[in-house]
Amino acid sequence: MRRPPGTMALVVSMSLALAACGERPEGESAQDFAARVNGGGAGGGNAPAGDPAAANQPDGPRDPSLPRVAADGRKALAAGTAYRRTNPDGTHDSLAIAEDGTFTLEQGGRRQTGEWEWLPDGKRLRLLGVTHQPIVLIADGALYRMQNENVPFDDVTPDRVYRRGADPAP
Repeated sequence: MRRPPGTMALVVSMSLALAACGERPEGESAQDFAARVNGGGAGGGNAPAGDPAAANQPDGPRDPSLPRVAADGRKALAAGTAYRRTNPDGTHDSLAIAEDGTFTLEQGGRRQTGEWEWLPDGKRLRLLGVTHQPIVLIADGALYRMQNENVPFDDVTPDRVYRRGADPAP
């Protein structure tokens, strides 16, 4: 039986498209990200003046009404302070980061405690044992919860922001 012209090209292109779906790029590691942001090793501060990799890293959200990413997350973090956000249903979630390396997360009526650790870039930390949005980006007076280490700083939205103290209307 003879196939219409172009059938083989369609079969080949569909096969290639399906093969591409199976790829799972892992993205950038935390250490590579820290080096790119800080212009060098995880210690930061050793970037030459005008380093385009460090200069091109966004310092905050695309939405100018949201808090900017802190220049130094370790200094900007108000340890022991509850950061809060209001959910669409009017309930509140909160996150408190303690200086002793522990955290308390209240989300959806559930309370979770655990330990946290700084990521090498000094701007983010990881909530150990948390599966949904375990990465916390430190901003000026706020925290952003992120799904993984590869989320760019400018890819934050109002539903991810926890503000220090009272939760002002967005």
